[in-house]
Amino acid sequence: MRVRSAAHGLLLCIAATAPLRPSALAATPTRRRAGVDLRPRPPLADVVEAEFVTEDSDLRSTERSVVIVTTASLPWMTGTAVNPALRAAYMVGGGYGDVTLALPWLEDAADQATLFGDRRFAARKDQEAFVRAWLAANAPDADARSLKFAWYPARYAAGLGSILNLDDITSHIDSTKDDVVILEEPEHLNWYSYVAGKASSWRRYPHVVGVVHTHYVSYAATERACPGPLGLLVHPVVGPFKATMALLMARWMTNGHCHRVVKLSKTLPRVANDQTEVVANVHGVRDAFLKVGSARATTSPFSVQADRAIDNPLAEPSKPRTAGAYFVGKLLWQKGLDHLASLLTFAKKDFGGTLAPFHVVGDGKDRAAIEAWFARADVDAVFHGRRDHADALCRDFRVLVNPSTTEVLCTTVAEALAMGKWVVIARHPSNEFFYDFPTCLPFKTKREFAEAYAYALRHEPPPLSARQRRRLSWAAATERFCDAALARAPKKLRFHQKLACFLHVHLGKGSRGDVIRSVAGAGLTVGRQSRYVRQRQGGGPEVCVVGAENTILVEKTSGEAPADEAADA
Repeated sequence: MRVRSAAHGLLLCIAATAPLRPSALAATPTRRRAGVDLRPRPPLADVVEAEFVTEDSDLRSTERSVVIVTTASLPWMTGTAVNPALRAAYMVGGGYGDVTLALPWLEDAADQATLFGDRRFAARKDQEAFVRAWLAANAPDADARSLKFAWYPARYAAGLGSILNLDDITSHIDSTKDDVVILEEPEHLNWYSYVAGKASSWRRYPHVVGVVHTHYVSYAATERACPGPLGLLVHPVVGPFKATMALLMARWMTNGHCHRVVKLSKTLPRVANDQTEVVANVHGVRDAFLKVGSARATTSPFSVQADRAIDNPLAEPSKPRTAGAYFVGKLLWQKGLDHLASLLTFAKKDFGGTLAPFHVVGDGKDRAAIEAWFARADVDAVFHGRRDHADALCRDFRVLVNPSTTEVLCTTVAEALAMGKWVVIARHPSNEFFYDFPTCLPFKTKREFAEAYAYALRHEPPPLSARQRRRLSWAAATERFCDAALARAPKKLRFHQKLACFLHVHLGKGSRGDVIRSVAGAGLTVGRQSRYVRQRQGGGPEVCVVGAENTILVEKTSGEAPADEAADA
């Protein structure tokens, strides 16, 4: 039976491959059958092949008009203020002739004092002048003099640690800018956004690209609802609930408003469809950091040849060019600073002796608690407060340590690599971009950390190649961004996307929207946006003004523009 089956199969193969006679073709039934589709299929990878690229999504032409909208502004030295400003500057420097940077304008002086310190801006033009001066000083290789600015009214929500808009942002963008919009943190920009009309106000632009910066789901899961024992008790229930709601909101706020969603690393959860979402590092570092690294480059991992014979792994080089280890960033528990203290304690016990003082650069709401934690762990640490990473204090440190696993893509790690430092970082999806650099020392366990930390303290870091330095630059980041923004032919919104748009519009309108925003965490100051818009448009005899203590004051108005807007005009 097996021989007959084999022979039968062989005859079938020969018959299938034999050419058909004309008579056989004539005898073929006239009924149509589904043939094989020989057209090229869409690629399975994140990269979109040329034949599938839509014209609207191709940003490689410098003739495109680009509007970049972000959630923070300088002089607040946070990633969502610095990176979008640099993206805009380097796009202008790269030849784009029409780039607009839309920034939040903090109307309340108390908000400016909280975020900007001693600096105050009476009008938008004053803050614009500051941002231009900062870009000229920190990105001198990008001639951004033709960069345009737009401002939307906003308030700082201390409970959320975020700046929130007060009305429809699109109403503050020049109507002639109807081409490309880049939403830095699209979920954040649309959390408590004012709703007007029946559809997404962003979808009227031909191509909207959302860049997801922050792992809000992780923040929601780890942040306690309240301090003290009660917060510890309810956290196992409240934490997962907050994380679930944060993920749902992130998906709603991106799916319904963006044509393309760029995630900075794989650590972020899925927030969009497979054909909409792409993972790419579209950030770079300032040229100032690269210059520091180029000036310090050395060809030998030892300061002098005699250091090769040193047996003590904690011994310093004879003529060190750099010295010491540090952390730089916001002082929050979510940054893994409690874990950092335990890592340093283990390294100290494992290798014996006393480690050199560890430097902590930055500030945040958990600073006092973190200082107390380091003291209890017997970690010799020096806290320097808030400084720019390019400050002279940070330039001569040899080792940057960042144990955080809640980052999406740590900008300070890229800056430290550019300055020619060792970076000892957690082996985590958020850090995969850095693994190829010779000065990156990832760790998984405490033992791996101790070995990497001791090695980095003893050895001078090797120099980066020209190609590796360019990977960190904003020129390369802009190229990666243009590649990531490419999209296939637009498809109709799926049911869940339509539902997200409908719920966002339906629940955000009028007084109903004011109540929902206020209860959902925005508070009365930010939540009552519909009332705010009516009063700014002169639709009522009274206007809501926020007092010094965040109280709501009612004043008479004639429907005229605020004084700061009149001064800008």
